[in-house]
Amino acid sequence: TTDVRPAAGPAAKEAPAQADAKPLPPKVSLPRPEAPTPASPAPGPAVLHLVTEGDYPPFNYRDEEGHLTGFDVEIAEALCQRMNRECRFETRPWSKLLPALSSGVADAAVSSILIPSPARETLPADKSIAFTTNYYSTPGQFAALKKMALTAASAAAMTGKSVAVQKGSIHEAFLAHRFPGVRIVALPTLEDAESALADGQVDYLFADRNALLRWQMKGKAANCCRLVGGAYNDPAYFGSGAGIALRAGDKALRDDFGHALAAIVADGTYAEISSRYFGQSIR
Repeated sequence: TTDVRPAAGPAAKEAPAQADAKPLPPKVSLPRPEAPTPASPAPGPAVLHLVTEGDYPPFNYRDEEGHLTGFDVEIAEALCQRMNRECRFETRPWSKLLPALSSGVADAAVSSILIPSPARETLPADKSIAFTTNYYSTPGQFAALKKMALTAASAAAMTGKSVAVQKGSIHEAFLAHRFPGVRIVALPTLEDAESALADGQVDYLFADRNALLRWQMKGKAANCCRLVGGAYNDPAYFGSGAGIALRAGDKALRDDFGHALAAIVADGTYAEISSRYFGQSIR
């Protein structure tokens, strides 16, 4: 299958299908400390109404005190500050995010939504929705034990090696196509695949790069394992990354988000936020 949000580990989600909107929950304002100096005010409304799911850690979720936070939220706050606009976040169920745009209740959805990719046949049902360029990518990558003498992560070098993957994932399909010589060990969950590597039962693990970075930052993986080789970005398998969803007619706002994203990447704000959640930039 080509599930883009495995049962375990972070990965971006497909754009939800159109559905009826419900009344919005109470608004939550999240000022970000030590924000970069904003640029000159951009045209358009000073307040932007943003929606997110709020139930997809570490990207968007509520902390122990009930405050909305996460990578998506912090990046959106930084973008709004760069554009000199106030952002008001509201949470909605996943299936209600794009309808909130279509109905005019929200200006943008920032919730780890994969940019529709013709290569993956994931075009949105609602053609009135457009996306910014990606604010993070979702490639696949290998991991190995730190003590392992590493070989190049190429099809030829890895022939005969055992590689753990989550069963039925796009990562299993990618391996079967691009690395036909490896011995695929397909396990029920990503956690099972991670444990197989940590316990030395397989030579490699192949999974979502962002999920592996999170895994590497905590627990047993922090001592046992490391990412190896480069990231694999084949859009036919891994999509074009996560973008901010907007109404197709809001071209000025899409441009503003694009300029703001370039600015926070250039001044180091993006890297600082990304490093707190993943240990490195995930763009």
